[in-house]
Amino acid sequence: MHPLSLLLLRVTPLRFRLETLGPFRVPEYKGALFRGGFGQFFRDLACITRAPVCTGCAHLASCGYSLVFETPVQPDTFTVLRKYPNAPHPFVMTPPLDARTAIAAGAEMALDVTLIGRGAEYLPHFIYVLEKMGASGRYGGRFRLHGVVSAVDGAVVYDGAARRVLRPPAEWRGGDDKPARSIQLDFQTPLRMRTDGQYNTSPNFTQIAQALLRRLSLLGAIYGAPPAEGSDWLHRLMAQVDQVRTESAEFRVYHWDRMSGRQGRRVQMDGVVGRVRATGELTELAPWFRLGEWVHVGSGTSMGMGKYRMETEE
Repeated sequence: MHPLSLLLLRVTPLRFRLETLGPFRVPEYKGALFRGGFGQFFRDLACITRAPVCTGCAHLASCGYSLVFETPVQPDTFTVLRKYPNAPHPFVMTPPLDARTAIAAGAEMALDVTLIGRGAEYLPHFIYVLEKMGASGRYGGRFRLHGVVSAVDGAVVYDGAARRVLRPPAEWRGGDDKPARSIQLDFQTPLRMRTDGQYNTSPNFTQIAQALLRRLSLLGAIYGAPPAEGSDWLHRLMAQVDQVRTESAEFRVYHWDRMSGRQGRRVQMDGVVGRVRATGELTELAPWFRLGEWVHVGSGTSMGMGKYRMETEE
């Protein structure tokens, strides 16, 4: 069974087309800049208390900013996450992936956003917030939102010139998956994940697959619906992962940090980039990795981390 059918999970991939309106200066990895600016403007838009922090706010369960960006765990709803202060966010925001740090006026940039589950209901908020962020120039420089297109069928969802939503965005329904005896994952943004409590700088395929399946299980439980077969599907897939062989794993550490407004200091966000290749009976696992191309794996996914492209061979 395809993972989307099993998890009853809506996945809505979009591309926000941006154009710089003046000199634009950004770090090489732009994930924290875009997510940080988005979060700040979203909070300014949504907060009705004007309190300096969200902790203890009586409106956490209904505030759009809180649900999308802070995503607190509601004990009566997210029982699967009782031990965690926050749930996975209902979005993934992948910044422009080029290494430019100085960008001239008139340059085009692409900000890819995958909305997960009810996150799709907040598309108007994403549009409005990014327009305000671009007009301010406070994060790298000024930019214009030309429009939003579906990453599924290329249809224009939002016309920036007319400032009008033209159609509901298409949901991703899954790929045309074929029998697979080999899978290669090429990581395009840093993968940051823990194994046995330690950050893993040389992950193998099994460790990555386990982290991905756990993430998809949580996303399904929170933003989809509990599978009819309970957790048996997860145990079965984990057992299959154990039978897969890592043929090669070539990674290097990607060093970067970000400024944390909450902690008031710079936070190290190192991850690894590179590729891993595995062989074995991978046909049933392949659709889950196709889904992972849109929702990523590891930590920092809301900043675009853990993005990969998958290739399969029969």
